[in-house]
Amino acid sequence: MLDYIRSNAQSFGVKVAFGVIILVFVFWGVGSFNDRDSINVVAMVNGDPILAQQFEQAYRNAEESVLRNNPGITREQLKARHLGREVLRDLIQQTLLTQEAARAGIGVTPLELRRAVGEIKVFQDAQGRFDPEAYTRVLAAQRISPAQYEKDMSDQLLREKIFTLITAPAWVDPDEAQNRYNFLRERRVVDYIFIPAARFAGDARVTDQEVSAYYDAHKQEFAIPPKVDVAYVSVSPETLVKPESISEAEARKWYEANQNRFEEQEQVKVAHILAPLAEDAPAEAEKKAREQIAKIQAELKSGKDFAVVADASNGPNAAGPGGELGWIARGKTVKAFEDAAFALEPGQVSGPVRSPFGLHVIKVEAKKPGGLKPFKDALQEARQGLAQEQGADKLHDVLDSLIEDNILGKPLAESAARFDLKAQQSGLLSQSELERKLGVSSGGAAALMAAVPGAPVDTALEAGDKYLVARVVKSEPGSIQPLSAVKQAIMARLTAEKALQAALENASARRGELKDGPLSNAQKASLNIKTAPVMDRGGALADFAPDAALSEALFAARPGVWLPTAYAVEGKSEGPGALLCRVDAVQPPDPQEWNTVRDLMSNGVSRERVDGLYQLFMQNLASRARVEILNPDMVDRVNM
Repeated sequence: MLDYIRSNAQSFGVKVAFGVIILVFVFWGVGSFNDRDSINVVAMVNGDPILAQQFEQAYRNAEESVLRNNPGITREQLKARHLGREVLRDLIQQTLLTQEAARAGIGVTPLELRRAVGEIKVFQDAQGRFDPEAYTRVLAAQRISPAQYEKDMSDQLLREKIFTLITAPAWVDPDEAQNRYNFLRERRVVDYIFIPAARFAGDARVTDQEVSAYYDAHKQEFAIPPKVDVAYVSVSPETLVKPESISEAEARKWYEANQNRFEEQEQVKVAHILAPLAEDAPAEAEKKAREQIAKIQAELKSGKDFAVVADASNGPNAAGPGGELGWIARGKTVKAFEDAAFALEPGQVSGPVRSPFGLHVIKVEAKKPGGLKPFKDALQEARQGLAQEQGADKLHDVLDSLIEDNILGKPLAESAARFDLKAQQSGLLSQSELERKLGVSSGGAAALMAAVPGAPVDTALEAGDKYLVARVVKSEPGSIQPLSAVKQAIMARLTAEKALQAALENASARRGELKDGPLSNAQKASLNIKTAPVMDRGGALADFAPDAALSEALFAARPGVWLPTAYAVEGKSEGPGALLCRVDAVQPPDPQEWNTVRDLMSNGVSRERVDGLYQLFMQNLASRARVEILNPDMVDRVNM
């Protein structure tokens, strides 16, 4: 529930991401540390203090959030990753924005604050009205006083006002979004001549001297890495407390304290039939679309199944089989479609509904009411949530106990059994295999490789969302395969290299004979030129492995002009070889597709402009700020 409250009270945080980045450099990278000892003040920002109590509360909130969402992280790791510095940067940023609001005479009225708090769902009654009792109860459950919560909310509203005022002048060229779209979605038709390397393999000769020289120069390629066999116990919050051990009373208490996790939006399951129609379509196109919809409605009225009509009428990208769109919640689709869908009852079919995509006939198949999931339906989920929290609380004590037993040389199986866990053994694995199969980091795998057999690793190793307490029981040193064992592989590799080089030389000679300009089908056939399926920007040429350099060259080339050089490529069916290419034609994007992404692209460009303008504002504030860090030890959690 705390997450829900914070997500509603601090939505502004997303909007100041650029400001955070700037402050990282301004205030920590080059900021000054003051030598004065201060107990009550952590930092001064333009003469205004950031109090120790304020910092500690913010640090605890951040630490609690990270630990809850990442059970595998310890408090010590957060300290090592300088969480305190991140918290201080955020507080400095908030202080700067509050100061700017005061300078500009911007404030938040009690009415604005009351309205904002009243719109938060967990503070409302069944009729959607603000409920003072729910407000007090929810805050009390999270150990937050109304005064503190309202101050935090007021501060956030104030900063949101500044954001809105600063970014209001942001302007976007109306054509920019479509220009970007046209660039990204341009496609090209490519002609090519492929010369397989296999054609020259029979003429490639590899001597024993070349094999020996290659072996001596590439011995590390034939290395057999050292390996270790690891005995370990895997520990995670999920393994320490079983959901079935949680009583119904405990689950109910956790459910009531975390109701935001069980809030469900109203949803409808819909299918539709679409007659595509651009927003700015001419009258004739709209007439045809409406005639198509009328025909569809007549088929449905005659008793034809909706899914059958949808499959026959919809285009390939309009919906799934039977016109299915699945479950949708409010705010997940365009308003006209949403309003029509939510107004229908299960089984009902709408009349024509106009949206930016065209004309829809909508069928609602089922509805899910919004609101709080009943406890009886949420019991298992609540048990799992509480079990994970209790497991996270036990995690550090269990790890400490297992590590202590491991250092004392006690059998891992016995130590694990005390916590209803099981000891496992990896078998002989190399360092990369340890990382892949056990999930440990490169540092953890290196620690295992360096351990003496029989000796414990005296710390828990991170392995994704769990920890391993481990000891090495056996090791094998690394070695190099003898030449006799790898000679045939080297000969094959050198033969392939020589064959590919011969193919490239052949292609280079052919390039000199090719003429730029239009080619008839007869000319293409005589030169054994093939035409690939249409190619997307950034994509791969069909039948060949992706090649970024080739793709870039093709989208920079003029139609009808052969690329100046041959490319070494990997054919999916014919293997490696040399490729000569030319762009035969350029295909512009589909205008109908643009209509479907117009809003998304336009919003993205607008967001860039807004963020850029706000970044400049934050940079200006930072450049004029005077910041002193008075208590770096508190920030870095030294001796804490």
